[in-house]
Amino acid sequence: MNLVFDGPGQPIGLVPHSLIALLPLAVWAYRRFVGKRGGSLAWLLAAVGIFLLPNGIVFWDQSRVRRMAADGTLAVTRGIITESWHIVSRERDWTRSTLSYRTTVSEGFDVGGVRFRWNVGDSFSPATFSNAAEPPLAFPEGAAVEVSWFVDPASEDERRIVRLRMEHPGARVTESDAEFAGVMAGFVAALESADGTQLADLVQFPVNFAGHMLGAGQVDDLRAALAMPALQACLRTAAADALPDGSRRIVCHGVTLVFARAAGDAWRLRELRQGS
Repeated sequence: MNLVFDGPGQPIGLVPHSLIALLPLAVWAYRRFVGKRGGSLAWLLAAVGIFLLPNGIVFWDQSRVRRMAADGTLAVTRGIITESWHIVSRERDWTRSTLSYRTTVSEGFDVGGVRFRWNVGDSFSPATFSNAAEPPLAFPEGAAVEVSWFVDPASEDERRIVRLRMEHPGARVTESDAEFAGVMAGFVAALESADGTQLADLVQFPVNFAGHMLGAGQVDDLRAALAMPALQACLRTAAADALPDGSRRIVCHGVTLVFARAAGDAWRLRELRQGS
């Protein structure tokens, strides 16, 4: 998957509309140095406030997002987009006396049971995704994505996207993808079950377990190695990479699982190792 948005990598710069602070600053400077009347301090304070407030918010937001990304505290959701939307709405702008309207573009998508939504171009700073770049991204149902995000109390507990990876916008789920997703759902259910036979039916024995070959009689050792709730949750939604030999690889929490087709064209776990 390609990295299509990287919030921590966005440059920190001045907010363009904060340059309107030059107007009250110019008035103060004219009164102070040209009119020789002593410029009112109110004009100077207004200029400072107009300049510092928006730039301060952006700097604060970008700094905290970069800190979270560096600390590794972001949540990560991987999977297939099951629903997406792009809604354009126009409503009367009651903040103005003229008969004007305000256009809002709402977008979002669902993946792995998690919903992400935003208004285009509406964010505290460029550190989180709001699809403001040109051309904007499309989110077709069936595309695989990886989303790094956090819940932001400063924006009514909305999920804000910090990094976004996705496959080619035209990609769709194939019949093989759907079949493999069903296999993974059964594999996670087998890990959660106390029935070792259920898991054994989804493993190609002998299986390569970190360089050691495990036989069918050691299925309980395999299940114990994968008995991590966080790993199992990741396996439910993780996007699989197709390898040149036709097998599929899933990486979750530093654990790599490789599945391949065995006898009867059924998917089976072939290899398990640490790292990618």
